[in-house]
Amino acid sequence: YIDQPTLPDAQRYCYYRRQSRPEFQHFTASTPIFAVWDDHDFCVNDGWGGPEIDKPEWKIPVWNRFRENWNNPYYGGADEQPGCWFDLSIADVDIFMLDSRYYRENPGTTANPSMLGPVQLQWLREKLKNSKATFKVIASPVPFTFGVKPGSSDPWEGFPQEREEIFSFIEENRIEGVILISADRHRSDLWKIERDNGYDFYEFESSRLTNIHTHEVMEKSIFGYNEKCSFGVLAFDT
Repeated sequence: YIDQPTLPDAQRYCYYRRQSRPEFQHFTASTPIFAVWDDHDFCVNDGWGGPEIDKPEWKIPVWNRFRENWNNPYYGGADEQPGCWFDLSIADVDIFMLDSRYYRENPGTTANPSMLGPVQLQWLREKLKNSKATFKVIASPVPFTFGVKPGSSDPWEGFPQEREEIFSFIEENRIEGVILISADRHRSDLWKIERDNGYDFYEFESSRLTNIHTHEVMEKSIFGYNEKCSFGVLAFDT
């Protein structure tokens, strides 16, 4: 884990250590990579940045270090509205990559906390509504499904109102073809989120690519795997 948001040399060391591996060099030279961060890239375990752009003072420097290492199409609202969200298209699939940390509020002390912040949330609404793609993929660093991380407010379970705003917006605007992908748990999962006013959402989670520490498979998941390090592949038939 990178962590250490106030120690730039420690963060850079972690990036350089990974990038010095010939396996990683070969992978990144031959495969397009698009990346958003989560807690251990941005701050510390289950941490948050808060609603302000430049407070705590380490936020913008950490953002700049992440940009040095991942060649995304763009980063949030650039210098005027720093962040790690962006979108891209592959054939007839639009993908919306979310930043769950920069503007996240503390779910333990804030009533109806926001994970995305108002600017990113409005960006997501507009992108979803204007998308003409057959499939729309919302990629979140943390899971949408409740019960994925029991007893924790770190996933979307700690931000139920904002989660419902997103799902209701999709239903009210009759936006078809939305699926969810996420990470954070040290296993691979498939979940079904049942909805009363629209189609059910399916969430694919895969986040144990290299970590030796595992989380147990959950009984309510449609699919779960944690025996070895793994990754997921999605194939879209349009």
